[in-house]
Amino acid sequence: MDTAPEVDAAHVSRLVGERLAAKGIVAAPVSLERHSVGGGVRDSKVVFVSRGAPGLVVVVSPRQFPGVVAEECHKAAEMRSLLGDLGAPILEPMDTGRIDSSTYAVLPYRKPLSRRRILGRLDLLRMQRHVCDWLLRVAQRHGAQTDIARYRSSFSALAPVISPDSPTAGCLRSAESHLRSGRFVARSTPMHGDIWKANVLRGASASVPFTLIDWRGSAKDGFPIYDLMRAAQTFRLSPRALQAQLQFHQAALGCQPQDLSLYLLGALGYYAGRLGEMPPDVFQAMADECVTRLSAALEATTSSGPARLASDAHGRLA
Repeated sequence: MDTAPEVDAAHVSRLVGERLAAKGIVAAPVSLERHSVGGGVRDSKVVFVSRGAPGLVVVVSPRQFPGVVAEECHKAAEMRSLLGDLGAPILEPMDTGRIDSSTYAVLPYRKPLSRRRILGRLDLLRMQRHVCDWLLRVAQRHGAQTDIARYRSSFSALAPVISPDSPTAGCLRSAESHLRSGRFVARSTPMHGDIWKANVLRGASASVPFTLIDWRGSAKDGFPIYDLMRAAQTFRLSPRALQAQLQFHQAALGCQPQDLSLYLLGALGYYAGRLGEMPPDVFQAMADECVTRLSAALEATTSSGPARLASDAHGRLA
C-alpha cells in the first residue's frame, strides 16, 4: 500500500486539523482514517473519514493526477452557481488546498446508502423519488435550445468507440436520419454525468434529502435525460416507471418522443470523447444498457393520454 506523505492518514490529519483550527471550524485535533484508495483506478481520489465529531471527509488527488480534486471542486462550484436553490444537494467544501503536490478538499460528512441487501433497497426506494423529482426540475428550469452541431459532433465521437453490431450502434444509425430530418430540436440541460448509488448520499435535512458527489464529469450545457437514464439503472426503475419519468421530461423540455434517443446518444458521444481511465468495454456495456433500457421504456404501454400527461407534468413541476 502506498504510504507517501500525501496519502498518509497522520500527515493529512495534522495538516487538515491545523487549517480548520485556524479558520475556527474545529477546536480539537482532527483524527482521520483512510477509507479508500479507488480500487486500483489510477485517477481515483484517496478518501479519509474523521473519527468522531465533527463529521469530515477529506478527498486527496492521486499523485499521478494531482489536480483531480481541484477540478472537481471547480465544476461543483460552477454547478451550484448555475442551479441556485436547486444546487442544495451539492456539497460546498469547508477547506481546499494542497497536500504536498496533490490538491485536496474537506467536505462535511454525509451518510452513504446502506450496502445491506434489504436496507440498501429501502434506501434506494427512499431516494428514488427525491432524485427523479430534482432531475425533472433541473430540466424544466434549465433546459434550453442549443446548436445542433453539438449533436453531430457527439455522434461522430460515439461511432468509432462502439461495436458496430451493438444496440448502441443500431440506435445511432436510426437516430442519424432523425438528426438530418429537420424535425429534431437540439436541447441542453445541466448534467451530473455519473449518477449511481455510490454518488448518492443521504442529505443533511428533510429539506435537502439527498447529496450528490463527484461532479468532475459534469457539464453546465449537457444533454437531457442522460442523468435520468443512469438514475434508472441504479434505482432499478421498471420500464413503465421510467416511461412515466421520460414523459414528464418530454413535457418539461417541449420535445417529441423520437428526440429522446438523440439526447441519450448525444451524452454518450460526449463521454466517448472523454473516457479517461474508463475501459472501452465498460463504456460499451454502460451505453448498451442505457439504450436497451430506453427502448424498453419507450415501448411500454401506458394508459395516460396527452391531456393527463400535461396535467401530471404541471403538477410535478409546480
